[in-house]
Amino acid sequence: MTDNVMRRARYLVLEALYEADASDHDAEASYNRRVEDVSEEDPEVAAAGPSGFGRGVLRGVLRRQAELDRYIAEAASRYPAESLAVVDRNILRLAIWELLSDNSAPVAAVINEAVELAHRYGGESSPAFVNGVLRTVSARIKATRTGEPPPPEAETPNPTSQEN
Repeated sequence: MTDNVMRRARYLVLEALYEADASDHDAEASYNRRVEDVSEEDPEVAAAGPSGFGRGVLRGVLRRQAELDRYIAEAASRYPAESLAVVDRNILRLAIWELLSDNSAPVAAVINEAVELAHRYGGESSPAFVNGVLRTVSARIKATRTGEPPPPEAETPNPTSQEN
């Protein structure tokens, strides 16, 4: 595989979030099953570091889901989180959690990873929508941390339908 190991761990997190959101399955059980399923063909992602990173991200997203959805609603008020395609909603949740909680990656890298997820899993307009929302959210987080006024809502393209 050409993707780096942390990106592959994010794939598993997103897949588990998607499954949980679309079917009410337990997200952590889904993640653990996915890690086990890929362990033979991709032992690097199943190793303690990457799989633990993914588990931490998953738990963080689940713990702060309501807060993450508020960030989505503030950045794209025309598209409430519950009306978004399941995959887009969960890509945004994952990335916003990283912007808020994981200071190990630069903002641009977090946004780039989310856009890559949107290219891989989302619809045609998903990458542009995810990019627009995350740029607005990251600017608002920065404004909050520095005491500056927050930017207005992003001009984002129409998101994909709920079919994802």
